Amino acid sequence: MNSTEILMDAFRDLLRAIVREVYEETRQAIADEKKKHRRFYTRQEVCDILHIGTTTFYRLANKGKITILKIEGKTLVDADDFDHLVETRQVFRYQH
Repeated sequence: MNSTEILMDAFRDLLRAIVREVYEETRQAIADEKKKHRRFYTRQEVCDILHIGTTTFYRLANKGKITILKIEGKTLVDADDFDHLVETRQVFRYQH
């Protein structure tokens, strides 16, 4: 192996280490950023999770069991609040 090949191998190893480090830092930054932002379920996602239709979804919302937000014409439910409601069985999955 000549000196050029040795330098190229060393350069590739260094580059791989840098890319790996940048990848890990970026992955961690994205994970941290996701934790800072609220998550939402769409109306359809909530219906799918609970095995209910749209009418029942709005009935639960009107009764105050589910708090909905209307953002840019979309009906959303805070994911953390909804998950808590399901875990504490304040709302539950319907059985068909």
